Amino acid sequence: MESVEITAGSVKEALEKGLEQLGIAEEDCVYEVIRESGLIKKKYTVKVTEKPKGEKKALEFIRGVIKRMDLDCTVELKSTDDGFLYEISGNDVAHIIGYRGDVLDSLQYLALLVANTVEGFDGRIIVDGENYREKRVQILSKLARRLAFKAAKSGEEIKLEPMNPFERRVIHSALSDDKFVSTHSEGEEPYRYVVIVPDKHPRRERRGRDERQRKERPQEPRVSESNIKYHTDIDMYDAETSRNFKKKGFGKTKSYGVSKRRF
Repeated sequence: MESVEITAGSVKEALEKGLEQLGIAEEDCVYEVIRESGLIKKKYTVKVTEKPKGEKKALEFIRGVIKRMDLDCTVELKSTDDGFLYEISGNDVAHIIGYRGDVLDSLQYLALLVANTVEGFDGRIIVDGENYREKRVQILSKLARRLAFKAAKSGEEIKLEPMNPFERRVIHSALSDDKFVSTHSEGEEPYRYVVIVPDKHPRRERRGRDERQRKERPQEPRVSESNIKYHTDIDMYDAETSRNFKKKGFGKTKSYGVSKRRF
């Protein structure tokens, strides 16, 4: 919490100067008169202190962690629609991100706990490093679509590796509008994972549509032997030979000189 001491001819004047110096509104501060001096011309020394805010307390905590880790990084606090974003940048940001963002997730969780110690804090906290979150979302979204296609094609469930809540939400969101698969989570933390389940209904619909198309397709009339007309004995012989060939194939022969014997 930042505070300043301002001396002025009146308490109001000192308070206004203190608010201007801190860059906050009056409702965001507490103040007290710590000294009064002067006999004829009064002077008042006022201490103006910014009220504790959850997001500012979380910012101090993150900066303290980075300092204790002796990392070359800076933190910038930004307001979002539903909370606050802490962007970390610098030469050592990879150490803050960790393997698949595990250090970043731990820091985010602890920062949220610190922010919640301030009464009245109600907001979402996101800790990011060098735009890692957005890059991870793109990677997981591509993975989700690829595995969804595989599950729909094979008709078998696919279980992903254990993920943190943020990554599981990305998978669910990426496949929320998919017509051929559905998703749900199984297991207990920290080993909770996403299951991609193929939807059988689209296959049945396609199969039923194919069967209806086959039924509606006009059938060609069958040709029986009685319908075949032969004009000559040669035609009859050729047709009979052709039928016998299809059933029995070529006869086996063995040659002895110029004569042949059939077995």
